[in-house]
Amino acid sequence: MGFQKSVASMPAIGLPGTEVNPGQATYTAFNYLSDGTVFAGGFAFAKDVKENGPVGFNAASATGKAGARVLGFVERNLISTLPNPLVEASNAYQAGLGLNIAVRGQFYAVAAGAATEGQAVLCDPATGEVTYGDAGAATDTGWKVRMPQGVIDAVEGDIVIYENFGVSIAASAASGAAVVGEAEVGSAEVGA
Repeated sequence: MGFQKSVASMPAIGLPGTEVNPGQATYTAFNYLSDGTVFAGGFAFAKDVKENGPVGFNAASATGKAGARVLGFVERNLISTLPNPLVEASNAYQAGLGLNIAVRGQFYAVAAGAATEGQAVLCDPATGEVTYGDAGAATDTGWKVRMPQGVIDAVEGDIVIYENFGVSIAASAASGAAVVGEAEVGSAEVGA
């Protein structure tokens, strides 16, 4: 078991995968089970349905096929036991555990690299690696980076906020729904 290496003078801002303001999230329409690679505070991709006799289960993975869109952001709801008392705590969901996958909301996450306020969160389906860049990129998740407590930028390992309150690329692509533009504040029109 790992020993404590440091003592913080302030409480943690948030844990990866926890909601910033509980109750604001919207989740996938279908339930998914972890394939053992999905972790709280990361993104999930749909896998082929796993057969269990006559019943099929939707499975989710930390990686997907080339060109796949993310299902959404995985909320922290770890309710499993440690498989071995000598294993350190993990954010990974064991294979077969149910997942809460959000398509909208605000969640804490660990910065995967240098990030600034408003950048798009990108996720490569082949590796599951998260990076930050411009909205509209091929690997755009539909989520944006927000900084907690007035911070302007972050480095790898800092706690940041991933936010998605509009119609997202990920949500529309994963559900097969038509892509609809976001409504402009103060306007009755919806952009195309």
